[in-house]
Amino acid sequence: MVLAFGIDTIIVWGDRPRDPNASRYLDNTTATRGKPAIAVEAGFAGTVEPEDVHALISGTFNVMRYLKMLPGQATMIEHPVWIGKVDTVVSDRSGIFYPLVARGTYVEQGMKIGYVTDYFGNTIYEAHAPAAGVVLYICAVPSMKQGDAVANIGEITINS
Repeated sequence: MVLAFGIDTIIVWGDRPRDPNASRYLDNTTATRGKPAIAVEAGFAGTVEPEDVHALISGTFNVMRYLKMLPGQATMIEHPVWIGKVDTVVSDRSGIFYPLVARGTYVEQGMKIGYVTDYFGNTIYEAHAPAAGVVLYICAVPSMKQGDAVANIGEITINS
């Protein structure tokens, strides 16, 4: 199903609960009951862009073709990027955040991905990628509180 949906970055969650009573998410709940499921997202930071909506609609129709619920041939993703682990980078300081990378940027371990300044422009925190991978999320607003997520880096397990 995930290859039929059409979004080429695929996160495989290996750390979700296996006990149905401990599940928190719909896709995890169905998986604990032996049913296949996927959860999909498009867009970022609360935006609703036409191309993101189109990706979700066309993906749904393509999965329906794959499951023989609609006529026609499903188109499968040919070169998915499989993410096996997601690392969250959090700020240890409050201030103004400046991203240095965009979503979809491939980063190396230790690469500087952004920084936080105090209200006078002095750098007080530098955010670095904890592992090599792809930026799945980068904070889109300048306000940053200590403990806020700066970024999510997806560690690639298979890149075909």
